[in-house]
Amino acid sequence: MKIMKKILIIEDDKHLNKGLSISLKDNYEVISSYTCKDSIQYIGNADLIILDMNLPDGDGLEIIKYTRKNSQIPIIVLSAIDLEPYIISAIELGADDYITKPFSLGILKAKIKRVFEKTSIEDFEVYRKDGFNFDFQNNNFFVDDKNIYLTPTEARILYFLIKNKSHILTKEILFDLIWGTDDEFIDQNTLSVNISRIRNKLKPYDPIETVFGVGYKWSY
Repeated sequence: MKIMKKILIIEDDKHLNKGLSISLKDNYEVISSYTCKDSIQYIGNADLIILDMNLPDGDGLEIIKYTRKNSQIPIIVLSAIDLEPYIISAIELGADDYITKPFSLGILKAKIKRVFEKTSIEDFEVYRKDGFNFDFQNNNFFVDDKNIYLTPTEARILYFLIKNKSHILTKEILFDLIWGTDDEFIDQNTLSVNISRIRNKLKPYDPIETVFGVGYKWSY
């Protein structure tokens, strides 16, 4: 029997919440929540979160912050707020995608499918060498026996660098692997920012080699 992925919908518009639930329930198990407070109890039991920003008891950004402190559950923001600084803040805090309302249900379903494909357990493996012990399947990352936290984006970047350790990955290839070609709100500088954060977390080791003007390579 196939285990269905669980999607937590955090949306205070009850009609929209119900409509999304009906549209997704054939392929996923759906959990509905309408406030920040109620959502907390469900986050640890979900495989993906669809998140509205305007909630009656708080800002969706706080949900993103809380989630990223406790897990790497993918988050797709679904919001009427289309201000670029707000969108950038959501992505930098750890949202995997941002869709503005009004939206296409077909596009939302395609993005949900894509997120699950990117985070599929079958795509991950264990990497152990020197002081590194990375279990991508269970999202456990250790450097010299010290547990480090990686955001979902950082984990994917690390995974692709290690998987292609005998090759230089150009910035364009990495960008496409992580965000695809249709993410208009992702700035090209986002990749270098994430690489810098990964490097800081992997200290005292420096396994990510920068090939200037080209891209990056895992050197271990």
